[in-house]
Amino acid sequence: MPDTSSPLWWLFAALSAALFLALYFPAMVNGRQKAFMACGPVVGLLVALAYSSVYDWSPAELLPVYCGICLALALGLVGHQKAMRTFMTWRQENPGKPDDEGPDGPWVLQMAFTIPVFLGAAFWYIGNY
Repeated sequence: MPDTSSPLWWLFAALSAALFLALYFPAMVNGRQKAFMACGPVVGLLVALAYSSVYDWSPAELLPVYCGICLALALGLVGHQKAMRTFMTWRQENPGKPDDEGPDGPWVLQMAFTIPVFLGAAFWYIGNY
């Protein structure tokens, strides 16, 4: 495994963000939703860069966490794009209603598993490498 300061983490981050977008874009039903989802990896990277500057860390040291978040969210949707698209269609047709009134999202349980697993792995990696 590469060291946390390795430049390979920038490549891994780009690939993680690309996978996130590749899995989420087909589930979105309009341009507004796609634009909102496209901001996710960018905002996540900005948060990681801000954190690294405030706490005087190298930005590359936080990239494993960034990759973990992108991968966890992307893999949390695998197999559920159709259900997510149904939910996003409902959101478009019912903009003022709370999310709990809409169709159930089976991806939520999968994400509830993938997020802690990937974040735990990322924090373990940072601590050990």
